[in-house]
Amino acid sequence: MKKYFYFLLALLLFAGAIHAQDITLVLERNVPPSWEDDTEFGPVTAPRALLGNDIIYVGFDFDFRWHTSHEYRAKYGNVEAAITTENSDTLYYRGDFNVTGFTIFMNEEEIPDGEYTLNVYYYGFWWTGKFEFQSHKPKGLYVSIDSTYYRLHEGYANTVWPDDVHSSITYRMNWMIYERDYPIHVVIPQELTYEGETYQVTGIGQRSFKGCYYMQSISLPNTITYIDGGAFMACKNLDHVNIPESVTRIEDCVFAECDRLSFMVIPEGIETLANDMFNQCTNLSAVTLPSSLTRIEEWAFAGCTSLPYIDIPDNVTYIGEYTFQGCKSMMDMELPENLKQIDNFAFRDCQRLASIVFPETLTNIGTKAFEGCIALASITLPEGMTKIGDEAFKDMPRTGHIYCNAIKPLTIGEKTFNYNCTLHVPQGSKALYEKASYWKNFKVIEEEPTGEAVHGGETGFTHATLDAESAERFYDLQGRPVDGTQKGILIRNGKKVLVK
Repeated sequence: MKKYFYFLLALLLFAGAIHAQDITLVLERNVPPSWEDDTEFGPVTAPRALLGNDIIYVGFDFDFRWHTSHEYRAKYGNVEAAITTENSDTLYYRGDFNVTGFTIFMNEEEIPDGEYTLNVYYYGFWWTGKFEFQSHKPKGLYVSIDSTYYRLHEGYANTVWPDDVHSSITYRMNWMIYERDYPIHVVIPQELTYEGETYQVTGIGQRSFKGCYYMQSISLPNTITYIDGGAFMACKNLDHVNIPESVTRIEDCVFAECDRLSFMVIPEGIETLANDMFNQCTNLSAVTLPSSLTRIEEWAFAGCTSLPYIDIPDNVTYIGEYTFQGCKSMMDMELPENLKQIDNFAFRDCQRLASIVFPETLTNIGTKAFEGCIALASITLPEGMTKIGDEAFKDMPRTGHIYCNAIKPLTIGEKTFNYNCTLHVPQGSKALYEKASYWKNFKVIEEEPTGEAVHGGETGFTHATLDAESAERFYDLQGRPVDGTQKGILIRNGKKVLVK
């Protein structure tokens, strides 16, 4: 499944590269004025060409399966492409037989910025179109130093993907055959010297160490300020990375599929935990998140099957789609007090999740957000909730309890809940819920006395209000005495309680 997921991810990234800033190239047929179309094979359709981020994609609508004769294929099955300058100098040429399209990687072909003509031989004719190319590849000198690849520019350096240095370099990971061209323990210096010039290392570039199968650790200097997308993706044996406090930006997929990574500390200053940050890190068991964090994006911890608990900072307002999907070891979750939205599938298949506390600020829970959470026996919904997506809690056990503090029924779907659960509503609201769409499907609706806090007793948690007499009887989850002034999950008289 992992291979299929990352194959799909690669396709999406490739599609994004084409369409992010794509420009349609108009190709016109270059034929004598007296030429008439060959009606035997239908109308002649021009090939399609798109100029994207440093690539040209040439595609063809014609289906070669329409005719299978050797004569036809010999006449029309040959496809060629060339890029020429205004002086007719050929900078690129490619020829293929019976293809439906291909991609020209401009940087790999070392095409400089400028104006060119794209020439395509297709359907028995040459087609031509003018275009202007301006590379998105950052400027600088690309070099290899101590088995690590860098871009050097104006006194600064950042690591890069080996293919940015030279397209013919051996891939680090290819069909499960690994060739190590880097140390097991990588050390990135604060500065490096190349041909007499000194450069300060300020960043880890996109995919820089992707697929470094044998790399076990990497030391990062406190001069770097960013780690770009996929920088350590699929480093199967990487078990430790110390991110310096100087880092203020970490992009998508940085640690995705790092199977041996067991713990991580994200430094203060990071505001967004990007997409797929720890996706499929199956050995990850402890993560420390910074108080500066405000968003956790899609798939960030999906498939982290060893993660039992995570403390989410109170400034987080958004938890994205699939964020904790498949975190099968997660048992307890206390959500941040400023959280506003839990998106679709966010906690899907967290099969051991027994309790979760929703803050009063929460307004929206997405579709299937807690699908497959079969151990979630009790939940408490805050008064300010406005919408819960369909099938969000449909897999709660039939003996479960749902405590809803909203006086008026909020919007839900046909299968939002397991309607065999017991619904607890505020005093005087039962009649409203018995008439409301889908809420009326609950077989048992009970009113809670006015002024008493609702709680999920089935989870082993109760709500508690601290006072001077009871404060000294509280302990934290490690059994240490606490003064009772902090909020959260504590132990009192041998039972877990939630202090608000």
